[in-house]
Amino acid sequence: MKKWMWQLFITLSLALTVLFGYGFVRAYWDVANPPQEKILAESEEAPVTPGETYIALGDSLTRGVGSSKGEGFVPLVGNPLKETNTVERYQNLGIRGARIEDLLAQLEQKDVKRSLKDAKIISITIGGNNLFNSGEILNNYSETTALGILETEIPNLEKTFETIRDINKDAVILYMGLYNPFKELPDGDSFDSVIQKWNESARTLGLKYEVHVVDTFNLVTDAKRDLSSDNFHPNDATYQQIADSLSLVIEKNIIQ
Repeated sequence: MKKWMWQLFITLSLALTVLFGYGFVRAYWDVANPPQEKILAESEEAPVTPGETYIALGDSLTRGVGSSKGEGFVPLVGNPLKETNTVERYQNLGIRGARIEDLLAQLEQKDVKRSLKDAKIISITIGGNNLFNSGEILNNYSETTALGILETEIPNLEKTFETIRDINKDAVILYMGLYNPFKELPDGDSFDSVIQKWNESARTLGLKYEVHVVDTFNLVTDAKRDLSSDNFHPNDATYQQIADSLSLVIEKNIIQ
């Protein structure tokens, strides 16, 4: 065979070897490292779009204590939001018996911060256990003592509003004002006055931090009719009214 033919044969052989080798390596790479779009396509559940969640924070009211199903207002607000595609899901982070200091500690948790950062709507129920001192205020009650608690705790409520707003600059944030579960007690009128002052302070803070304060004071005017058997937490009908009030504010302020 002529010399030039050998050179051509060797050149073609080397080229085919390189081409085959490249094809083998590329095939192995595609199996070991599939393209990103293939990985995403195989996922059974797409990640929730940031900003499409409703997060409920707070105390036993958020947890739904007093309702027949133990769910309260959160699903009454959350499910219609899902049905209208306003949010994709909702999450109840309420803690029974929580005080403001407990919520502030919760807000330091990484998972909670992450959830709040991606939220479209945030609701808060907090402060009742501080102002009522978990019911202990009924023992030897004095309006002076109650006003002293208010003066101490309102700055902590402000810190709560500020912290949540710092975590999420864009969410619609709602704070549920306090109602008076002690109207029928001898000091009921005094409680009315203190609670109204608390709610007024909350409204002032709400203007500062763009937090919508939802009035619930007038939803509880008759303990037997409006409260559960514990005479402190709402019953089903009142939870529904609370949900309706929250939903109305959300509807007016949400950006679809």
